[in-house]
Amino acid sequence: MLVEGRPVAWLEPKITPHPWKCFAQPLCLENEPGLRKIPQTQIVCTSTLPYRDPADMEPARAAGRLWDIDTGHDLMITEPEAVAELLRHVAAG
Repeated sequence: MLVEGRPVAWLEPKITPHPWKCFAQPLCLENEPGLRKIPQTQIVCTSTLPYRDPADMEPARAAGRLWDIDTGHDLMITEPEAVAELLRHVAAG
């Protein structure tokens, strides 16, 4: 497998097909207002920002919990140290 043009051999045996039911089976939330009260953190790829709904990102942005990493779609593969550092930051509160 190539990620951003580089071979990632250790990843190949771990790749599985994306489950189709996540697209076909609706998610039924029983308490959406309660869900919206949970603080959101978003760690996204810089390249995807223009394609994201700003309203979906606004709660995280307003709370200072929106970060972007300048890499491709697989940021946990291409920038694992940066992702880990942000997750440690979020976990520390």
